[in-house]
Amino acid sequence: MSFHQNHPKSIIEMKKGIKIAIVVALGVGLVVAGFYSWKSKQKLDYRDCLQETAFVANGQERKMCDLGFYILYQEREVEKQAQIYNPENTKDYWNLHVDGVFIQAQAKENIINMAIHDELYYQKAVENDITLNGEEEQQYRNTVMDFWMDLLDEQKENLPVSDEFVVEAMRRKAIAEKYQMQLAKKKGHSYASYQWDGAYYQKWLEKQKVEINHKIWDKIVVGDISLQHGKPNYVNGYNKKESE
Repeated sequence: MSFHQNHPKSIIEMKKGIKIAIVVALGVGLVVAGFYSWKSKQKLDYRDCLQETAFVANGQERKMCDLGFYILYQEREVEKQAQIYNPENTKDYWNLHVDGVFIQAQAKENIINMAIHDELYYQKAVENDITLNGEEEQQYRNTVMDFWMDLLDEQKENLPVSDEFVVEAMRRKAIAEKYQMQLAKKKGHSYASYQWDGAYYQKWLEKQKVEINHKIWDKIVVGDISLQHGKPNYVNGYNKKESE
């Protein structure tokens, strides 16, 4: 009676084949993982994401296009300071590191925080049937006119969204601010304490349900949406040319 046994050489070759297959599979897996990791870190053009969700506040979705006004406003304010800091290259100011945070990163944080603040207070205004009266409507219109006049020329030529989105955001903001004013008066606190960075607002915010779409928002580069910058001459206070 005879038994057929696998030849030792065949077994060795089979094991080698399995090892090679495992190595190839791992290699492919690493390449795929690396690709998705690289892709997840790639910056996005704000104009290509206008219909994407920016954040959801108490169940109400706001899209990226709804941030247009806040982007224009914040980029204008920072750029004005940048023109004083270094009129020859304003990117240097945007790249400053102050109190542990880059000016550019802080501007981006301000945009989303202001938008969330106004959305939440606008919702409360609607719940309380708060609208603009005749005088307030005129004040709002004047504010809109001033906003357009104060925009930098470069911004006017490089608007990231249509006028309608900006005007609508400013109307909602005006209504939100009216609620904020009434709330501050009712509670006996200052108006500033209910601003987006105010202490009482921050405490109240903790009870709200807000979800930022970080998959999109984190990839947006603020400072180069309505403005265009080159490379900074200074990085964290060091002159690039001198350090090279």
